[in-house]
Amino acid sequence: MRRLNTVISCYVVLLFLIPQFVFAALSCSITTAAACTSPSAIILRMSAASNAHAELPGQSTAGYASNVVCCTGGTGLGTSCSGTFDTVAKLSAVTNAHIQQNTQSGYAQNACMSVTSGTVSIGYVSGSCTGFDTTLASMSATTNAQMGSPATYTTRICGSAAAAVTQNLSFALSANTIGFGTLSSAAARYATSDSLGSASEIEAHTLSVSSNAASGYAVTVMGATMTSSQNVSNTITALAANTASSAGTEQFGLRMTAAGGVGSVTAPYAAAGFAYAGTAGTASQVAAAGTGDGVSTVYSVRYLANVGATTESGTYSSSLVYVATANF
Repeated sequence: MRRLNTVISCYVVLLFLIPQFVFAALSCSITTAAACTSPSAIILRMSAASNAHAELPGQSTAGYASNVVCCTGGTGLGTSCSGTFDTVAKLSAVTNAHIQQNTQSGYAQNACMSVTSGTVSIGYVSGSCTGFDTTLASMSATTNAQMGSPATYTTRICGSAAAAVTQNLSFALSANTIGFGTLSSAAARYATSDSLGSASEIEAHTLSVSSNAASGYAVTVMGATMTSSQNVSNTITALAANTASSAGTEQFGLRMTAAGGVGSVTAPYAAAGFAYAGTAGTASQVAAAGTGDGVSTVYSVRYLANVGATTESGTYSSSLVYVATANF
């Protein structure tokens, strides 16, 4: 009967934060100046709902107070023409003005929409504002134009704003070193966090993963199978497919179960048997989530080792690297 001492060292590669822009944040309507209160912002003021002249948002002409372009959304939405902004329209004067599109020249007054973080964009579309968040207003021509409510003229002033949201990935390993204790060809051994091993299947450690990434995440493992420190040619055979324990036959593998969140275990690690498809140079996916809900999934990891009567004696070990990758 062969006896071998064993240990596994586990490592994780992890936490990074990536800013991502979340769209469909802007909404605009025609209302009164009195009704357009913070955090909404008046982007333009009009003399009427159609065939109207325009006024910059900072003006206060009484006749322009009943038809204002009022917008909400984005982060710190405002009317600054500096920082992160786009020009909604150019005006021939600060009030009682004709307007032109922002690609035209000749008008000196700019009506702008800005955000303190994220993105903002303005476009002009003949018909509906498909691809944009909202319709701000409409205009009668490219330049020297009157303006009106969104349905008044064919050419619409369209807009979008996006708030910058920090998407994240977190990954924790409950124990970095686990072990089987002494292996024997007479019976299977299961790894434990105290490295003493167990004769019964038991959780060796957990992986806790969470992300709010739009397309979830994937977790992989990479590393050579159990290898003798006395002779690297001596190894314990890894199970390429999910296989039940068989005492007296060389076997090394792991399996997982998942609890909480939206993550799930990937084949061949999800069934009742054990497998290990990673190598020193090849990663094997062990778990994944198709979406991110920001809730941790806790993966319980169990390891099996069996040796045969002819397995070479020695001290065997393996270094496994778990990597979590967010799909932003």
